[in-house]
Amino acid sequence: MKETLFDYYKKLHPDWSDEQIWIAVALHTEEDKAVENNKDFDEKDPEFLKSIIASARNWLKEILPGIFAKVGQFFDHLINNIGVWVQKGLSYAIDAIEYIYDKGKTVIDALKK
Repeated sequence: MKETLFDYYKKLHPDWSDEQIWIAVALHTEEDKAVENNKDFDEKDPEFLKSIIASARNWLKEILPGIFAKVGQFFDHLINNIGVWVQKGLSYAIDAIEYIYDKGKTVIDALKK
């Protein structure tokens, strides 16, 4: 049986909440699509990264609205502050997921890490 992305991230980060895992799944899925559709992409291009984040946000909003209601602020902050973290690349967004619900930290705290 093929492992799903959800299962992959659950094994990789067993302490993550379902919300954190779904953020990673959405980002992973939309990043794959963006790279496939744009073979000559620049991973540091703010507009390219912004399109991935916006696509992941929309994917969650449409597919898992209950999860999106809990994590929408995460995506909004990433999109609104893309210039702050773009030099760190998309992996920064994935790393920030770990801190979202950790010990009372807010989404904003997670992104300032």
